[in-house]
Amino acid sequence: MNYEENIDGLIKLLDNQKIRYDEEVLKKVVDYANNIYKDKQRHAGKTVLEHSIGVAMEVAILRMDKESVYAAILHEIPKYSEYKYEELVNIFGLEVAEIVKGTDKLCYLNYKNLNILETEKLRNMFMAIAKDVRVIIVKLADRIYNMRRIKELDPAVQKVKAKETLEIYAPIAHRLGISQIKSELEDISFRILHEEEYYSIKDRIDEKKIEREKYIHDRIQEIIDALEKLQVKANVYGRPKHFYSIYKKMKEKGYEVDDLYDLLAIRIIVDSVKDCYTTLGVVHEMYKPLPGRFKDYIAVPKTNMYQSLHTTVFGEKAKPFEIQIRTWDMHKVADYGVAAHFLYKEKNIKLSENDKKLVWLRQTLELQKEFVDENENINQIKVELFGEEVFVFTPKGEIKALPKDSTTVDYAYTIHQAIGEKMIGAKINSKMVPIDTKLKNSDIVEIITSANSPGPSRDWLKFVKTSSAKNKIVSFLKKQGRELNIQKGRELFEKELKKQRINKEELIKEEYIDGMLKKCNFNTLEDCYENIGFGRISQIKVIHKLIEEYEKDFKQKSIDSNNLINDINEKLKSKHIKKNSNDGVIVEGIDNCLIKFSKCCNPIPGDEIVGYISYGKGVSIHRIDCKNLTGLNIDTRRINVRWQGKVNLNFTANISISANDTNTVVSDILKKLQELKIDITNINAKKTNNRECSIDIGINVDNIDRLQKIIKELRKVDSVFDVRREK
Repeated sequence: MNYEENIDGLIKLLDNQKIRYDEEVLKKVVDYANNIYKDKQRHAGKTVLEHSIGVAMEVAILRMDKESVYAAILHEIPKYSEYKYEELVNIFGLEVAEIVKGTDKLCYLNYKNLNILETEKLRNMFMAIAKDVRVIIVKLADRIYNMRRIKELDPAVQKVKAKETLEIYAPIAHRLGISQIKSELEDISFRILHEEEYYSIKDRIDEKKIEREKYIHDRIQEIIDALEKLQVKANVYGRPKHFYSIYKKMKEKGYEVDDLYDLLAIRIIVDSVKDCYTTLGVVHEMYKPLPGRFKDYIAVPKTNMYQSLHTTVFGEKAKPFEIQIRTWDMHKVADYGVAAHFLYKEKNIKLSENDKKLVWLRQTLELQKEFVDENENINQIKVELFGEEVFVFTPKGEIKALPKDSTTVDYAYTIHQAIGEKMIGAKINSKMVPIDTKLKNSDIVEIITSANSPGPSRDWLKFVKTSSAKNKIVSFLKKQGRELNIQKGRELFEKELKKQRINKEELIKEEYIDGMLKKCNFNTLEDCYENIGFGRISQIKVIHKLIEEYEKDFKQKSIDSNNLINDINEKLKSKHIKKNSNDGVIVEGIDNCLIKFSKCCNPIPGDEIVGYISYGKGVSIHRIDCKNLTGLNIDTRRINVRWQGKVNLNFTANISISANDTNTVVSDILKKLQELKIDITNINAKKTNNRECSIDIGINVDNIDRLQKIIKELRKVDSVFDVRREK
């Protein structure tokens, strides 16, 4: 296929699929890709451009948007040195560039020698990396394109690709509800990995293929005639069963091919949900339904958005066959899954930005950005919006949808706030369970209540999943009595305060408390305790705000010290002073004076300093707060000294770090110093009691401001709870 045929074939498909695109931009994308690929070959003599356009055509078949098609053409370019992400953004926009970048990230995953645990972890990685669902769909399109041509590869490579396809890509296609890709990926992989079983099933099915086709044809005509009498418009046709699906049922249930009820299957597509249930009534009137084989996925959809009515009935000669009934919209979702929602863009129905990052939400894709970063419920809201749903039943058969890992308490609050507050126990499927039990699909949940219930406790906040339940529990606790909450909050605050390595008396100074209260929007400390007591705010957050005030004051004192030094410098400007440019310190009234920086306190520019005249050793420079000065006759040997305006020298500063003893804390600290481009002169780490460690580090810095910034950054390292400069 030549260059022009590549483009013409893609354009024809885009037009047939009614995907809106700009032909000039499309050709620009192809030209850009071709300039990078430069006729490079893949296996079987195909060019990289031919492969990429083939993948783009698979994306178009799924009726994705134009950005997905452009990205599919460009998805191979990150492998080449000519690729520049910024250039891609400038030419084709951020959306296209991000899809290309995301698809490239998925190429780094290693699928070989997977066990069950590793496979599940890999699936999670796959979904986490791909923030935009279109990244995954481009990757799936790439995989289906390659799998259809897998015979071009060596047999050993075929098996590796088939294994990873069956364990990774097919389940993801299923998770996204894209059944047409999922089934084909499974059948191709099944043929390669289990060739004997594949052809055995195929031969068994082919033996009675003509007989089955005639049987299904007769049943289809019977159904069409019955629906026409009721004036129900329907498309009725036979549905082939995929070989891998047959194989799985045979393995799981020990069936033979002829034992499978859904080997013979009919699909009926109608215009409305009402017509679905009307059709079901017609079918059950015509044929006797098989007990236990009816499933209503319209009322209770699958988590991948699939909806249909499934029933198995006895036809002529008591032969059972399966019937699926759905609307056209349900049919699109069943075939295309989340990709179906991009069809709406071609109908000028505006989707929000979050729709482009959806992850198979069932009820709606019109997501809105809620809860800014400061909101404490941000993680819960993300789970509720983007996590899987669990569908459970009330004892009366009503359906309730909750986020995955929700508990019986979450369920109770979805029924009514009063139910949650009076709850004393729960039953799942008629069995008593702990109230923190996580719910599973199809569970029948019953809440046990009592008028004498004391109501929810603060401990419930540790396991409830939904933000709604959490907020209602907090509201209840808030009403339970100010004094009780203040007492509880004070205890939690004091307990957390003891964990800090900053002196307690130093930390709870009035000015720091006032600053913390202002930041947390409390009028008094008792208000703060009360809010901690009923769970409105955590004691950890309050302590962090307190430490912020302490550190801010510490920084201000350092600034004040610098200002004092500047004042001294201004006063000395009028005096005759010689500069010791090599040492960075000016000694008042002495030229070419020998300077020595005392190792006992290691002064650095920005420190307040004092000179001490030593016999035969010149002037030693100390920090003004050096503890060794108290033992010296400082008054008779003191001399005024000051730092030069700008010192282009490095000085050693010793810092002491206290941290929880973890396997990575030292390496994390060293990594942080490396990021800050700090030279380390020495390091010594030792374990202390209570699973803590003390780390002493000598570093080279040029001034006190730089040192304070380093200390601040080190305090951000995980497990570090105190950093201070040694005196």
